[in-house]
Amino acid sequence: MDNNQYLMISAYGSYFAEIPHYFVTAPGRVNLIGEHTDYNDGFVLPIAIDRRIYATARPMYGDLVKAKSVGFDEMEEFHIREELKKRDLWVDYLMGVVDEMKKDSYDLNGFWVLFRSDVPIGSGLSSSAALEVASGLLISSLFEHDIDRLELAKIARRAEQNFVGVNCGIMDQMATLLCTEDHALFIDCRDQSHRQVPVAFSDAGFMVVDTKVKRKLDNSAYNERREQCEAAVKAVAKNKKGVTALRDAEISDLDGIAGNVDDVIIKRARHVISENERVKKAVAMLEKNDAEGFGKLMNESHESLKNDYQVSCDELDRVVEIAKETGGVLGARMTGAGFGGCVVALVKKGSEQTFADKITAAFAPEEPDSREPEEGKEADLPDPPEVFSVRPVGGATVEKLDIKS
Repeated sequence: MDNNQYLMISAYGSYFAEIPHYFVTAPGRVNLIGEHTDYNDGFVLPIAIDRRIYATARPMYGDLVKAKSVGFDEMEEFHIREELKKRDLWVDYLMGVVDEMKKDSYDLNGFWVLFRSDVPIGSGLSSSAALEVASGLLISSLFEHDIDRLELAKIARRAEQNFVGVNCGIMDQMATLLCTEDHALFIDCRDQSHRQVPVAFSDAGFMVVDTKVKRKLDNSAYNERREQCEAAVKAVAKNKKGVTALRDAEISDLDGIAGNVDDVIIKRARHVISENERVKKAVAMLEKNDAEGFGKLMNESHESLKNDYQVSCDELDRVVEIAKETGGVLGARMTGAGFGGCVVALVKKGSEQTFADKITAAFAPEEPDSREPEEGKEADLPDPPEVFSVRPVGGATVEKLDIKS
């Protein structure tokens, strides 16, 4: 029994005065390249990372679900057999999975569940997908439903689309479930075909910079970007047969719709089309162990996300510029939906601390505010970025517990 499992079992007893039956972990993910391509039937290249959501639960009589997340004050409750309604809380992701499993006629009863996460929330590392996957894997285990992992990923995606209200692709859920250690997952999002690609750079590794700029995905411009992509598809399809998604288009096709659609539609499409090509090139770089070539593609990806897709922000751009100016950093790009969150960088071994120190120094307040905060209020100081190394790990795990009372 590792330390995380021990802590979760102990905490479960404190909150519920019961013994859990199953223990599940689900990792966050970093998308190395291929941003905003998944919902355009394109290509993506994520890794699962060594930061996880942990969950433990037991089935209960009746249909009452009690759900507690360490770090949130309230115990959430709902009934399986009642109509579930969104609460704009973390528990929506759990309820969304339950709702989709009910639609698929899975037999469910009540359960009591405890969650804990070391995946930063709202950072673009897919804490939401990890929560959905942990929920689905735990529920299917509790009630002995043998669900294929790809099918479970589809259930988790539908939960986020239909219940939470984010029109997401399937990359995050697939990465959380299907990644293997020391590999990236090359996914064709049109048919969900995928293969493992070894990540074996001998002299470089990946680092993440969490800017601490939070974004709430369903209130962001994410859904707007998707609509703009769909508009580009409709325009291109008038001139070219067989185009049902931007995956089917080429850069040259955009010349044929110039003047017929707004310039912003051209920009969005140009990003997606060029990003798909970068993903395929990045896979080749991994297979050749070409870290420098991979890094250049990361830099190109960020420029496209910044200028054409316009989903970056000042803090993300600042981190990428620092990366470009730091010796030993081969490439950097925002990762996740954008509008805040994280940057992933490819850094030569031995240069990690230098890069981290430069980020810390760049975001340190120039002059500490010596003014006393108003009575009853805390000083409003931004959280400093967090810089940490990540490695490719395996996907979600489930274990049946054998604990004697």
